[in-house]
Amino acid sequence: MIKLTFFHDVICPFCYVTSKRLRKVVREFGNEVVVKHKAFSIIPSLEDLQAIAPTVEDARQVFLNEFQIIKRYFPDYDPEKVIKKGKIGYVWSIPPLIACKAAEFQKGDEGHWEFFDRAQDKFFLEGEDITKEEVLVSIAEEIGLDVNRFKEDLKSKKTKLAVIEDEEEAKAMGIRGVPAILVNDTWLIRGVQSEDFYRQVIKDILENGEPKNVKLKAYWERE
Repeated sequence: MIKLTFFHDVICPFCYVTSKRLRKVVREFGNEVVVKHKAFSIIPSLEDLQAIAPTVEDARQVFLNEFQIIKRYFPDYDPEKVIKKGKIGYVWSIPPLIACKAAEFQKGDEGHWEFFDRAQDKFFLEGEDITKEEVLVSIAEEIGLDVNRFKEDLKSKKTKLAVIEDEEEAKAMGIRGVPAILVNDTWLIRGVQSEDFYRQVIKDILENGEPKNVKLKAYWERE
């Protein structure tokens, strides 16, 4: 069995692409691959966003630029159409990351991933402000969580601490950005890779116990 530890942020466009690709590949291997999910904030506070975007319109421009990244991978994607819905403004990482952890507390890593993907779709495709509690609760309802428990976990110190611990773990490994995928606690895949790349890594390790046809560095080797 292979363990993939996927460090990501809901509002990260590169993580959006990676999650779609990784989920497709992992399905092909059934129970041979386990995916663990870890939070990593790219905009850790509202103040960080306001420092570069003094107004809501400035913030929308920041996200429009970020959404253009998705268009590189999905040419039919229309970022301007999403932004024009006008619900996205001061969106930052921590509220949706806490929500993913709250989902994980109920349904494990698959629950985390299910919430993560749905929250990303809400943000990148539907233009929803995923820092708003009502949006997060609507996702919880969609994926069948106990909503009362979810609301409690959204506000609990335990949930926020779990997000902080994930990020501290990443930083201890030298991870400074996402997406990043740790393979069997040994090799680190940085950035967006192709489906074939992920597929080959998994095949190599299942067959040989280590990457043979794809070059990977051990995570403790600093670049």
